[in-house]
Amino acid sequence: MPFTPSFVPPDGLAAIRTARRVLVTGLVDAPAEVAIAACDLAESLGAAIDPGSPETARTIGPVMARIGRVTADHDELARADLVVYWFCLPDAPAAARSTIVIMPDNAVSTDPRQRCVVVPREAAGRLARATEAILRTLPIDAAACEDHVVRVAHDIASAISAARCLAVVTDGTDDLHGLDAWSIASLVRTVAHRMPAFELPRGERHDAAVAVCTWRYGAAGSIACADRAGGRFLPAECDAVRLIARGEVDGVVVVGHATPAVATAIDSAGERLQIVRLPADAAAIRGYTNALPRSGTPA
Repeated sequence: MPFTPSFVPPDGLAAIRTARRVLVTGLVDAPAEVAIAACDLAESLGAAIDPGSPETARTIGPVMARIGRVTADHDELARADLVVYWFCLPDAPAAARSTIVIMPDNAVSTDPRQRCVVVPREAAGRLARATEAILRTLPIDAAACEDHVVRVAHDIASAISAARCLAVVTDGTDDLHGLDAWSIASLVRTVAHRMPAFELPRGERHDAAVAVCTWRYGAAGSIACADRAGGRFLPAECDAVRLIARGEVDGVVVVGHATPAVATAIDSAGERLQIVRLPADAAAIRGYTNALPRSGTPA
C-alpha cells in the first residue's frame, strides 16, 4: 500500500527527528505483521524496543526464552478439570470440576468446588518448587520451606495427580525478580510431561511481539538498540518503564496501546517526552518508516 500523509500523526515526524533516543513500545495483542513493521521502524530509528511486558522488567529476564513456558489462551481454560489460581482470584464462578485458589490472606468462596488456601506471598516460589518435588518424588528442602507450605504443596500435588488436565492461572505483576515465574513454569512443564497442563498468564499479552523480537534480536524485549546484527538484551534495565522513568529516552512511539505500567510511566514523565501514537496497522507503520530520513541522511 502506498504511503499517504494520513498515516503520519500530526507533528509525528518532527518529534521523532528531534529526539535524541527513541523507544518503540505498545504492541498489546498486535499480530505478527504489526510487530514486524514496528521492529523495522525501530531499526530505522536506532531505537530501543520493548513491548512493556513484566517479563523483560524482571531481573532474570523472560522465563519463556530461558527455560520454556507452557502457556495457552484464556479460551483453553474450559479444557481443564483442575484450575489453580496462583495468588489471584477467579474472574467468574468456577467452571472446572475442581478449583484451588491460593491467596496470601483469607479468600471467601461460596462455590463448593472451589477451595481457598492461605500461603504467604513471599512463599509462592517455594510452594511451586515443593509441589514439583512431590510430583517428581524428590526430597524437599525442609530448611527452606515452612511446614504449612509443605502441607499445602502435598494437597496441591494430590489434586494434580487426580486430575486429567491442569490449568494454572497466574498474575506476575508483583514478581519483580522472576523467580516465582521460573518456579511455576517449571512445575507446569513437569506436569505437562504426564498429562495436558498449561499456564494462563493474566494481563496484557504480547505474544506476537515477543516472538518477533526473539527471532530478530534473540530476546523478548528490553533491547537497548534494535539491530539485527546484535541488539543488546538488558532485562530490568532497558525495559520500557525504566527507560522512561530514568529519562533515558525523549521520544516514545506507542504502537496500538501501551500496557498500564508503561502508560503510567509516560504520564509521569509529562512534557519531557515526545509521544507519537501509531495504529496497530502494518501498512501505516511501514508508511511512517518510509517517510523517515534514510540512514546517514541528516534529520
